[in-house]
Amino acid sequence: MRDNAVKRPDVIMKNALKKPVTFNFMCMIAVASTFDIIGIFLNEFPGVGVVISVIADLTFIPWFYFSGIKFNSKRIASMGTMSILEDIPVVGNLPLIVVNVIYSYYSS
Repeated sequence: MRDNAVKRPDVIMKNALKKPVTFNFMCMIAVASTFDIIGIFLNEFPGVGVVISVIADLTFIPWFYFSGIKFNSKRIASMGTMSILEDIPVVGNLPLIVVNVIYSYYSS
């Protein structure tokens, strides 16, 4: 088996914890949580999830860019997937924007 094919969970966590949790990241989580809470309350209306995810994308893409985090194909795909999943009624209640911000911040 190749060494880099499958990584152990302790190696993944060790690499993820190398990046410090900054005030900027905590502000991103707070804004993402606000978007998710608004989405939970307005999810009963069709199309609101898409509007909220587009506004979140328009908020976080420049924020990541000015924070020095460049977007690669994995980050763009995760934002697109989040935008699609936000419009599904039951799945839209999950904190997908927060998960996407955490993934985009810690992925390499």
